[in-house]
Amino acid sequence: MKWWLPLSLVLFLGVALLSLCTGPTLQHGLAIQLAIPHGSTFGLRLARIAAAAIVGASLSLSGVYLQNLLRNPLADPYVLGLSGGASLGVVLWIFVVSMCSQPAHLPVWAVDLLSLGHTIPSFIGAAIAMAACFWLGTSRRSGFMDPVRLILAGVIISTITGACMLLVNSFLPPYQQNHVYFYLFGYISEITPHWLLIGGGGVLGASWMIGLRYSRQLDIASLSDIEAAALGVSMSRLRLINFVLSSLLTAASVAIAGPIGFVGLICPHITRRLLGPSHQRLLLVAPILGASLLIGADFVARLSGVLLNEPIPVGVMTALIGGPLFLYMMRSRTGWR
Repeated sequence: MKWWLPLSLVLFLGVALLSLCTGPTLQHGLAIQLAIPHGSTFGLRLARIAAAAIVGASLSLSGVYLQNLLRNPLADPYVLGLSGGASLGVVLWIFVVSMCSQPAHLPVWAVDLLSLGHTIPSFIGAAIAMAACFWLGTSRRSGFMDPVRLILAGVIISTITGACMLLVNSFLPPYQQNHVYFYLFGYISEITPHWLLIGGGGVLGASWMIGLRYSRQLDIASLSDIEAAALGVSMSRLRLINFVLSSLLTAASVAIAGPIGFVGLICPHITRRLLGPSHQRLLLVAPILGASLLIGADFVARLSGVLLNEPIPVGVMTALIGGPLFLYMMRSRTGWR
């Protein structure tokens, strides 16, 4: 009996139910509620749980693809600069919006574009980072993606995007700078637009199904390129699929919740340590574990507002969890099973 899938679903439902029925909400004060919420409170919490689940699952699934692409258990969306590119797109968007101080004088199409919020700039930033990383990480001689070159390109892109975000933020008014700082911490909002949740869920579902379709080839890709080619797997095509899917998942996550680190790192690693290297199991369980982790982190972050009078950003919570585990993984000789 495959106990791992039902157990992960039970964990997800338990954490989601706990978050739904307990804790404060930003719109309704900081009084802890220990009963099933009603009316608008129920809808707000349900939207927040849905946002956390989509983002957590997307980041975890992206981590599975990137770790397979780079054959490195320490890979996550930050490694290739995908999260940095998407975040830079949003920061530039905030800068453009701040410059448009009188939207009533703008054309109708410009006002409609501004109403879309962070979605389009997030995808554009991730696409540009993806294209740059692809160009830098592809060998000119062979025409194939080289994992080492990809990692180096990702480090460069992350450094450049981080510096650009600080530069753009320095030109913003003080109140907009606070907005950018809050965004860069990572957040889960109760008022995330439904169309954005549907779009993010669609990207997640399509990427999930494509990954399951190629799960056997992903297992073979864990071998050397020569062995994979001998078994009939086109590594160039498979790496391109992994690269595109991880970029789309990262862009959707940043559009919904900003840059949230370590979820894409620790959830695939924990799943691999518990269930082995089979990508069918990884693709089924790791996203569920990622959704459970982010819902739980957001729940703790909301409760922290009761004691600190200000909720801790969920990105800080995931960093406090993932940072020590990342250091342990670096020191562990059994990090890649």
